[in-house]
Amino acid sequence: MVQYLLITANVGSLFEPDARLHNSWVKTVADQVNGVDPSFFVIHLQETGGKKFTECSKQVPIIINHLANALPKFDLLRAYVDIDYEAVEYTALGALCFIKRSLWSSVSQFNFHTKKYEQLTSPTEVVTEGLENYPYVIKHKFPKDFWPSIKWGRKGYMQTRWKIANKVFDFVNAHLFHDESNLAPIHDNPTLYSENRKRALDFVLSELSAMENGCTPMLFVFGDLNFRLDSRSFLNRLTESTNPHSVEQEQMGSLADGLQAQNGNLQVAAHPSENLRRTVSAIEFRRDSDSDDSQNSCVLRIEKKKFDYFNHKKLLDDWKSYRDDDKEAESFKSMFEMNINFPPTYPWSEDPENSETLMKTRAPAWCDRVLMNKAAFSFVKDGEPAYKSFGMETCTGDHKPVMLAFNI
Repeated sequence: MVQYLLITANVGSLFEPDARLHNSWVKTVADQVNGVDPSFFVIHLQETGGKKFTECSKQVPIIINHLANALPKFDLLRAYVDIDYEAVEYTALGALCFIKRSLWSSVSQFNFHTKKYEQLTSPTEVVTEGLENYPYVIKHKFPKDFWPSIKWGRKGYMQTRWKIANKVFDFVNAHLFHDESNLAPIHDNPTLYSENRKRALDFVLSELSAMENGCTPMLFVFGDLNFRLDSRSFLNRLTESTNPHSVEQEQMGSLADGLQAQNGNLQVAAHPSENLRRTVSAIEFRRDSDSDDSQNSCVLRIEKKKFDYFNHKKLLDDWKSYRDDDKEAESFKSMFEMNINFPPTYPWSEDPENSETLMKTRAPAWCDRVLMNKAAFSFVKDGEPAYKSFGMETCTGDHKPVMLAFNI
Protein backbone atom coordinates (compact mmCIF):
# COMPACT_ATOMS: atom_id res chain seq x y z
CA MET A 1 0.00 0.00 0.00
CA VAL A 2 1.24 3.50 -0.87
CA GLN A 3 0.11 6.42 1.27
CA TYR A 4 -0.06 9.79 -0.50
CA LEU A 5 -0.26 13.22 1.11
CA LEU A 6 -0.88 16.51 -0.68
CA ILE A 7 -0.75 19.85 1.17
CA THR A 8 -1.31 23.39 -0.04
CA ALA A 9 -0.11 26.35 2.03
CA ASN A 10 -0.06 30.07 1.35
CA VAL A 11 3.10 31.07 3.24
CA GLY A 12 3.17 34.81 2.55
CA SER A 13 2.82 35.67 6.25
CA LEU A 14 5.87 33.60 7.20
CA PHE A 15 8.41 35.83 5.56
CA GLU A 16 9.20 38.73 7.84
CA PRO A 17 12.65 40.00 8.86
CA ASP A 18 12.31 38.40 12.32
CA ALA A 19 11.20 35.03 10.87
CA ARG A 20 9.13 34.59 14.01
CA LEU A 21 6.64 32.12 12.50
CA HIS A 22 9.16 29.76 10.90
CA ASN A 23 9.60 27.27 13.72
CA SER A 24 5.90 26.95 14.57
CA TRP A 25 4.96 26.56 10.90
CA VAL A 26 7.59 23.87 10.27
CA LYS A 27 6.54 21.97 13.40
CA THR A 28 2.85 22.20 12.47
CA VAL A 29 3.45 20.81 8.98
CA ALA A 30 5.94 18.17 10.13
CA ASP A 31 3.57 16.93 12.86
CA GLN A 32 0.83 16.55 10.28
CA VAL A 33 3.09 14.70 7.83
CA ASN A 34 4.48 12.39 10.49
CA GLY A 35 0.97 11.65 11.69
CA VAL A 36 -0.08 10.50 8.22
CA ASP A 37 3.29 8.83 7.51
CA PRO A 38 3.03 8.91 3.69
CA SER A 39 5.46 7.36 1.24
CA PHE A 40 4.91 10.21 -1.25
CA PHE A 41 4.33 13.75 0.00
CA VAL A 42 3.91 16.93 -2.05
CA ILE A 43 3.46 20.41 -0.60
CA HIS A 44 2.55 23.38 -2.78
CA LEU A 45 3.50 26.84 -1.54
CA GLN A 46 2.20 30.24 -2.62
CA GLU A 47 3.68 33.70 -1.94
CA THR A 48 7.13 32.38 -1.05
CA GLY A 49 9.17 35.33 0.14
CA GLY A 50 6.05 37.15 1.29
CA LYS A 51 5.19 40.76 0.57
CA LYS A 52 8.76 41.84 1.42
CA PHE A 53 10.21 39.39 -1.10
CA THR A 54 13.20 41.54 -2.03
CA GLU A 55 14.33 41.31 1.59
CA CYS A 56 12.94 37.95 2.70
CA SER A 57 13.24 35.59 -0.29
CA LYS A 58 16.63 34.53 1.05
CA GLN A 59 14.73 32.86 3.92
CA VAL A 60 13.03 30.38 1.55
CA PRO A 61 15.92 27.88 1.21
CA ILE A 62 16.37 28.08 4.98
CA ILE A 63 12.79 27.09 5.75
CA ILE A 64 12.96 24.28 3.16
CA ASN A 65 16.04 22.94 4.92
CA HIS A 66 14.29 23.15 8.30
CA LEU A 67 11.30 21.24 6.95
CA ALA A 68 13.52 18.57 5.42
CA ASN A 69 15.35 18.15 8.74
CA ALA A 70 12.00 17.78 10.50
CA LEU A 71 11.05 14.95 8.13
CA PRO A 72 13.93 12.45 8.50
CA LYS A 73 11.89 9.50 7.23
CA PHE A 74 12.14 10.83 3.68
CA ASP A 75 15.25 10.03 1.69
CA LEU A 76 14.58 12.10 -1.42
CA LEU A 77 13.61 15.74 -1.89
CA ARG A 78 12.76 17.63 -5.05
CA ALA A 79 12.14 21.32 -4.37
CA TYR A 80 11.28 23.87 -7.05
CA VAL A 81 10.70 27.33 -5.64
CA ASP A 82 10.38 30.52 -7.67
CA ILE A 83 12.16 33.27 -5.73
CA ASP A 84 13.84 35.02 -8.67
CA TYR A 85 11.80 38.20 -8.20
CA GLU A 86 13.61 40.05 -10.99
CA ALA A 87 12.46 37.53 -13.61
CA VAL A 88 9.57 38.52 -15.89
CA GLU A 89 7.74 35.29 -15.09
CA TYR A 90 8.14 35.56 -11.30
CA THR A 91 5.30 33.74 -9.54
CA ALA A 92 6.55 33.11 -5.95
CA LEU A 93 5.24 29.54 -6.25
CA GLY A 94 6.89 26.45 -4.86
CA ALA A 95 6.51 22.67 -5.18
CA LEU A 96 8.29 20.36 -2.74
CA CYS A 97 8.16 16.59 -3.18
CA PHE A 98 9.37 14.18 -0.48
CA ILE A 99 9.74 10.46 -1.28
CA LYS A 100 10.73 7.51 0.89
CA ARG A 101 13.49 5.22 -0.35
CA SER A 102 11.09 2.26 -0.46
CA LEU A 103 9.28 3.98 -3.35
CA TRP A 104 12.32 5.11 -5.38
CA SER A 105 12.24 2.19 -7.79
CA SER A 106 8.55 2.79 -8.52
CA VAL A 107 8.80 6.54 -9.16
CA SER A 108 9.99 8.40 -12.23
CA GLN A 109 9.81 12.09 -13.09
CA PHE A 110 8.68 13.61 -16.37
CA ASN A 111 11.15 15.65 -18.40
CA PHE A 112 9.03 18.23 -20.25
CA HIS A 113 11.89 18.90 -22.72
CA THR A 114 12.55 15.32 -23.83
CA LYS A 115 8.95 14.16 -23.17
CA LYS A 116 10.31 11.14 -21.32
CA TYR A 117 10.20 9.81 -17.77
CA GLU A 118 13.47 9.54 -15.89
CA GLN A 119 14.46 7.51 -12.87
CA LEU A 120 15.39 9.39 -9.71
CA THR A 121 19.06 9.35 -8.77
CA SER A 122 20.36 12.16 -6.55
CA PRO A 123 18.71 12.34 -3.13
CA THR A 124 18.30 16.13 -2.97
CA GLU A 125 17.62 18.75 -5.59
CA VAL A 126 16.63 22.32 -4.69
CA VAL A 127 16.14 24.76 -7.58
CA THR A 128 15.30 28.43 -6.98
CA GLU A 129 16.35 30.13 -10.23
CA GLY A 130 15.88 29.55 -13.93
CA LEU A 131 12.69 27.55 -13.52
CA GLU A 132 11.32 29.00 -16.78
CA ASN A 133 13.71 26.71 -18.68
CA TYR A 134 14.07 23.89 -16.18
CA PRO A 135 13.12 20.55 -17.79
CA TYR A 136 11.14 19.09 -14.88
CA VAL A 137 8.84 22.05 -14.23
CA ILE A 138 6.35 24.10 -16.19
CA LYS A 139 5.79 27.54 -14.67
CA HIS A 140 3.84 30.49 -16.03
CA LYS A 141 2.44 33.76 -14.83
CA PHE A 142 -1.06 34.42 -16.13
CA PRO A 143 -1.20 36.55 -19.30
CA LYS A 144 -1.51 40.27 -18.67
CA ASP A 145 -4.52 40.59 -20.96
CA PHE A 146 -6.56 38.43 -18.56
CA TRP A 147 -7.05 41.46 -16.38
CA PRO A 148 -5.43 44.61 -17.81
CA SER A 149 -7.07 46.96 -15.31
CA ILE A 150 -5.27 45.72 -12.20
CA LYS A 151 -1.70 46.03 -11.01
CA TRP A 152 0.03 42.92 -12.28
CA GLY A 153 1.14 40.63 -9.49
CA ARG A 154 2.58 37.15 -9.12
CA LYS A 155 -0.45 35.00 -9.88
CA GLY A 156 0.21 31.93 -12.03
CA TYR A 157 0.73 28.19 -11.92
CA MET A 158 3.46 25.55 -11.64
CA GLN A 159 3.25 21.94 -12.83
CA THR A 160 5.23 18.78 -12.16
CA ARG A 161 4.43 15.30 -13.54
CA TRP A 162 5.25 11.94 -11.98
CA LYS A 163 4.79 8.29 -12.78
CA ILE A 164 4.23 6.16 -9.69
CA ALA A 165 3.68 2.41 -10.12
CA ASN A 166 2.82 3.05 -13.80
CA LYS A 167 0.17 5.65 -12.94
CA VAL A 168 0.69 9.22 -14.16
CA PHE A 169 0.08 12.13 -11.76
CA ASP A 170 -0.01 15.80 -12.67
CA PHE A 171 0.43 18.09 -9.65
CA VAL A 172 -0.44 21.71 -10.40
CA ASN A 173 0.11 24.57 -7.96
CA ALA A 174 -2.27 27.40 -8.86
CA HIS A 175 -2.55 30.84 -7.31
CA LEU A 176 -5.61 32.60 -8.69
CA PHE A 177 -6.66 36.26 -8.48
CA HIS A 178 -7.87 37.59 -5.14
CA ASP A 179 -10.67 40.08 -4.43
CA GLU A 180 -9.16 43.54 -4.66
CA SER A 181 -12.02 45.18 -2.76
CA ASN A 182 -14.84 44.00 -0.51
CA LEU A 183 -17.09 46.69 -1.96
CA ALA A 184 -16.84 45.80 -5.66
CA PRO A 185 -19.05 42.66 -5.54
CA ILE A 186 -21.75 44.73 -3.83
CA HIS A 187 -21.70 47.95 -5.84
CA ASP A 188 -20.25 46.82 -9.15
CA ASN A 189 -20.29 43.41 -10.80
CA PRO A 190 -20.98 40.69 -8.18
CA THR A 191 -19.00 38.21 -10.28
CA LEU A 192 -16.16 40.57 -11.21
CA TYR A 193 -13.46 38.62 -9.40
CA SER A 194 -14.85 35.11 -9.73
CA GLU A 195 -15.10 35.51 -13.51
CA ASN A 196 -11.41 36.37 -13.70
CA ARG A 197 -10.52 33.43 -11.49
CA LYS A 198 -12.52 31.18 -13.79
CA ARG A 199 -10.76 32.61 -16.84
CA ALA A 200 -7.39 31.89 -15.22
CA LEU A 201 -8.15 28.32 -14.13
CA ASP A 202 -9.81 27.52 -17.46
CA PHE A 203 -6.59 28.69 -19.10
CA VAL A 204 -4.58 26.29 -16.92
CA LEU A 205 -6.90 23.37 -17.68
CA SER A 206 -6.77 24.17 -21.39
CA GLU A 207 -2.96 24.26 -21.37
CA LEU A 208 -2.83 20.92 -19.57
CA SER A 209 -5.33 19.35 -21.94
CA ALA A 210 -3.31 20.45 -24.95
CA MET A 211 -0.26 18.50 -23.75
CA GLU A 212 -2.04 15.24 -22.89
CA ASN A 213 -1.45 13.69 -26.32
CA GLY A 214 -4.21 11.16 -25.82
CA CYS A 215 -3.10 10.35 -22.27
CA THR A 216 -5.21 11.69 -19.41
CA PRO A 217 -3.10 11.79 -16.26
CA MET A 218 -4.62 11.95 -12.82
CA LEU A 219 -4.72 15.70 -12.33
CA PHE A 220 -4.55 17.39 -8.93
CA VAL A 221 -4.84 21.18 -8.81
CA PHE A 222 -4.08 22.33 -5.29
CA GLY A 223 -3.17 25.83 -4.25
CA ASP A 224 -4.61 29.15 -3.18
CA LEU A 225 -7.52 29.29 -5.59
CA ASN A 226 -8.91 32.35 -3.78
CA PHE A 227 -12.48 31.08 -4.08
CA ARG A 228 -14.85 33.39 -2.17
CA LEU A 229 -18.39 33.12 -0.92
CA ASP A 230 -21.32 34.20 -3.05
CA SER A 231 -21.60 37.75 -1.71
CA ARG A 232 -25.33 38.12 -2.21
CA SER A 233 -26.46 34.95 -0.45
CA PHE A 234 -23.84 35.26 2.28
CA LEU A 235 -24.72 38.85 3.12
CA ASN A 236 -28.40 38.01 3.14
CA ARG A 237 -27.69 35.45 5.84
CA LEU A 238 -25.66 37.81 7.98
CA THR A 239 -27.77 40.93 7.63
CA GLU A 240 -31.34 39.70 7.95
CA SER A 241 -33.59 42.39 9.44
CA THR A 242 -31.10 45.15 8.71
CA ASN A 243 -30.96 48.02 6.24
CA PRO A 244 -27.87 48.95 4.22
CA HIS A 245 -26.49 52.46 4.57
CA SER A 246 -23.82 53.82 2.26
CA VAL A 247 -21.12 55.86 3.93
CA GLU A 248 -19.94 58.36 1.35
CA GLN A 249 -17.01 60.70 1.24
CA GLU A 250 -16.18 63.58 -1.03
CA GLN A 251 -12.97 63.30 -2.98
CA MET A 252 -11.18 65.83 -5.13
CA GLY A 253 -11.81 65.12 -8.75
CA SER A 254 -9.01 63.80 -10.89
CA LEU A 255 -7.64 65.69 -13.86
CA ALA A 256 -10.11 63.79 -16.02
CA ASP A 257 -12.96 65.10 -13.84
CA GLY A 258 -11.73 68.63 -14.46
CA LEU A 259 -11.86 68.30 -18.23
CA GLN A 260 -14.85 69.62 -20.15
CA ALA A 261 -15.80 69.14 -23.77
CA GLN A 262 -16.16 72.40 -25.70
CA ASN A 263 -16.68 72.51 -29.46
CA GLY A 264 -15.39 68.98 -29.69
CA ASN A 265 -12.18 69.82 -27.82
CA LEU A 266 -11.26 69.05 -24.20
CA GLN A 267 -10.76 72.11 -22.03
CA VAL A 268 -9.54 72.32 -18.42
CA ALA A 269 -12.34 73.56 -16.17
CA ALA A 270 -11.81 77.02 -14.77
CA HIS A 271 -12.02 75.79 -11.17
CA PRO A 272 -11.02 72.13 -11.08
CA SER A 273 -10.98 72.32 -7.27
CA GLU A 274 -14.77 72.51 -7.45
CA ASN A 275 -14.95 69.16 -9.24
CA LEU A 276 -15.78 66.90 -6.33
CA ARG A 277 -17.17 63.40 -6.63
CA ARG A 278 -18.88 61.34 -4.00
CA THR A 279 -17.60 57.80 -3.53
CA VAL A 280 -18.84 55.02 -1.30
CA SER A 281 -16.13 54.34 1.27
CA ALA A 282 -18.16 51.90 3.37
CA ILE A 283 -21.49 50.15 3.69
CA GLU A 284 -23.11 49.60 7.06
CA PHE A 285 -25.90 47.14 7.69
CA ARG A 286 -27.89 48.49 10.64
CA ARG A 287 -30.75 47.06 12.64
CA ASP A 288 -34.03 48.94 12.48
CA SER A 289 -34.10 51.22 15.48
CA ASP A 290 -35.68 54.41 16.65
CA SER A 291 -32.30 55.49 17.89
CA ASP A 292 -29.85 57.44 15.76
CA ASP A 293 -26.96 55.58 17.39
CA SER A 294 -25.66 53.87 14.26
CA GLN A 295 -22.66 52.45 16.10
CA ASN A 296 -24.80 50.29 18.38
CA SER A 297 -27.22 49.26 15.65
CA CYS A 298 -24.51 48.31 13.12
CA VAL A 299 -24.35 44.56 12.45
CA LEU A 300 -21.76 44.66 9.69
CA ARG A 301 -19.48 47.34 8.25
CA ILE A 302 -17.75 46.68 4.95
CA GLU A 303 -14.92 48.77 3.55
CA LYS A 304 -12.47 48.08 0.75
CA LYS A 305 -10.27 46.00 3.03
CA LYS A 306 -12.44 45.68 6.11
CA PHE A 307 -15.16 43.20 7.02
CA ASP A 308 -16.24 44.04 10.57
CA TYR A 309 -19.04 41.81 11.84
CA PHE A 310 -20.50 42.60 15.25
CA ASN A 311 -19.64 39.13 16.61
CA HIS A 312 -16.57 37.77 14.85
CA LYS A 313 -16.34 34.73 17.13
CA LYS A 314 -19.88 33.75 16.15
CA LEU A 315 -18.97 34.25 12.50
CA LEU A 316 -16.23 31.64 12.84
CA ASP A 317 -18.15 29.25 15.08
CA ASP A 318 -21.16 29.21 12.72
CA TRP A 319 -19.16 28.36 9.58
CA LYS A 320 -21.42 25.41 8.72
CA SER A 321 -24.35 27.82 8.31
CA TYR A 322 -22.74 29.43 5.26
CA ARG A 323 -21.06 26.44 3.63
CA ASP A 324 -23.74 26.57 0.91
CA ASP A 325 -22.52 30.04 -0.07
CA ASP A 326 -19.23 28.52 -1.24
CA LYS A 327 -20.26 27.97 -4.86
CA GLU A 328 -17.29 28.99 -6.97
CA ALA A 329 -15.88 25.50 -7.48
CA GLU A 330 -19.14 24.52 -9.18
CA SER A 331 -18.08 26.60 -12.19
CA PHE A 332 -15.53 23.94 -13.14
CA LYS A 333 -17.59 20.99 -14.35
CA SER A 334 -14.55 18.83 -15.15
CA MET A 335 -13.10 19.15 -11.65
CA PHE A 336 -14.13 17.42 -8.44
CA GLU A 337 -13.46 17.83 -4.73
CA MET A 338 -13.93 15.82 -1.57
CA ASN A 339 -16.59 17.17 0.81
CA ILE A 340 -15.39 20.13 2.85
CA ASN A 341 -15.95 19.63 6.56
CA PHE A 342 -13.55 22.18 8.01
CA PRO A 343 -13.71 25.90 8.87
CA PRO A 344 -12.78 28.64 6.38
CA THR A 345 -9.06 28.70 5.60
CA TYR A 346 -8.84 32.51 5.35
CA PRO A 347 -8.34 35.19 6.77
CA TRP A 348 -6.83 34.01 10.07
CA SER A 349 -4.96 36.23 12.48
CA GLU A 350 -1.25 36.69 11.79
CA ASP A 351 -0.62 37.41 15.49
CA PRO A 352 0.92 34.39 17.29
CA GLU A 353 -0.68 35.60 20.53
CA ASN A 354 -4.16 35.65 19.02
CA SER A 355 -3.97 33.02 16.30
CA GLU A 356 -7.33 31.30 16.76
CA THR A 357 -9.45 34.16 15.44
CA LEU A 358 -10.31 35.57 12.03
CA MET A 359 -9.01 38.96 10.97
CA LYS A 360 -11.55 41.67 10.21
CA THR A 361 -10.13 42.31 6.75
CA ARG A 362 -12.16 40.03 4.49
CA ALA A 363 -15.20 37.80 4.63
CA PRO A 364 -14.28 34.24 5.61
CA ALA A 365 -13.65 31.91 2.66
CA TRP A 366 -12.34 28.52 1.67
CA CYS A 367 -9.50 29.84 -0.50
CA ASP A 368 -7.17 26.84 -0.22
CA ARG A 369 -8.39 23.77 -2.09
CA VAL A 370 -7.53 20.44 -3.69
CA LEU A 371 -9.41 19.85 -6.96
CA MET A 372 -9.15 16.73 -9.12
CA ASN A 373 -10.17 15.59 -12.56
CA LYS A 374 -12.49 12.61 -12.87
CA ALA A 375 -9.66 10.07 -13.13
CA ALA A 376 -7.97 11.35 -9.97
CA PHE A 377 -11.23 11.67 -8.05
CA SER A 378 -12.17 8.05 -8.80
CA PHE A 379 -8.69 7.02 -7.71
CA VAL A 380 -8.84 8.97 -4.44
CA LYS A 381 -12.35 8.24 -3.25
CA ASP A 382 -11.57 4.52 -3.04
CA GLY A 383 -8.42 5.15 -1.00
CA GLU A 384 -9.87 6.13 2.39
CA PRO A 385 -9.36 9.85 1.76
CA ALA A 386 -8.98 12.47 4.48
CA TYR A 387 -9.55 16.09 3.42
CA LYS A 388 -9.08 18.76 6.06
CA SER A 389 -7.35 21.94 7.16
CA PHE A 390 -4.97 21.98 10.09
CA GLY A 391 -2.92 24.25 12.33
CA MET A 392 -5.89 25.65 14.25
CA GLU A 393 -3.95 25.77 17.52
CA THR A 394 -1.02 27.76 16.19
CA CYS A 395 -0.30 30.69 13.88
CA THR A 396 0.33 29.62 10.30
CA GLY A 397 -0.27 33.09 8.88
CA ASP A 398 -3.49 34.37 7.33
CA HIS A 399 -4.13 31.00 5.61
CA LYS A 400 -4.56 27.59 7.20
CA PRO A 401 -2.92 24.75 5.24
CA VAL A 402 -5.19 22.18 3.63
CA MET A 403 -4.31 18.50 3.15
CA LEU A 404 -5.62 15.53 1.20
CA ALA A 405 -4.38 12.11 2.27
CA PHE A 406 -5.27 8.83 0.55
CA ASN A 407 -3.80 5.40 0.02
CA ILE A 408 -3.66 2.86 -2.74
